[in-house]
Amino acid sequence: MKKELVKNQAAYNVTFNYNVVPEHPVESVIVLGDFNEWSLEDGYELKKTKSGDFEGKFKIPAGRDYHFRYLVNGNRWANEKDADRFENSPLHPHIDNSVLSLPAVSETITMSVDSIKKAGSSASPAKKTAPKKEEVKKADSTKGQKKTEEKAPAKKAEPKSKPAPAAKDDLTKIEGIGPKIAELLNTAGIDTFATLAGTKKASITQILTNAGSRYAMHDPTTWPQQAKLAASGKWEQLKKLQDELKGGK
Repeated sequence: MKKELVKNQAAYNVTFNYNVVPEHPVESVIVLGDFNEWSLEDGYELKKTKSGDFEGKFKIPAGRDYHFRYLVNGNRWANEKDADRFENSPLHPHIDNSVLSLPAVSETITMSVDSIKKAGSSASPAKKTAPKKEEVKKADSTKGQKKTEEKAPAKKAEPKSKPAPAAKDDLTKIEGIGPKIAELLNTAGIDTFATLAGTKKASITQILTNAGSRYAMHDPTTWPQQAKLAASGKWEQLKKLQDELKGGK
């Protein structure tokens, strides 16, 4: 794991590297932690290198310590062996998390107000040039002349009012759907609770699969059922259902 300070920014470029053991095949590695709120859909996906390991570089804000872990093949957790240290997980005290420490960095010093004023005062003011005699005569000759009648400006055609687009629903109110998945569904034309309620699970699964491995692992089985309740305004029933779910399942 490497850390590089980003020039003129309060952030670091952090390179994560997961070493693969030959006897344990690896298909995917995603970095989850405080920096992406442990959200699977916002996780940092590492790319496989020629050596067979997985690596990725990501910009992370400075000024705090972050807990993180690797999610391997979507079903196994692993720690970074070169982490700054290891600490107990706040949610699972019997589990240790890797810790990434990114010290605060001073902001870039800009030019002070005094220096700006000084620079401005040192500049010589532009000299005003006296008008030429010909220009003075021309100006005098035009005094007293009546203005010709101006033509009335043509009226601009009023723009035709466009019909207001149909209001979209906030699909993130459905348990299991985050901002990124909601964006995928919107792109596919599913942008209201009613539309989602009428969409078959197989169609939703295909949308997630086409978006990549980090989305394909989500289970949309209950999404149409939840959306149907939301579309009908049955929020209490929806909340009761969601309290029984775990990650939308």
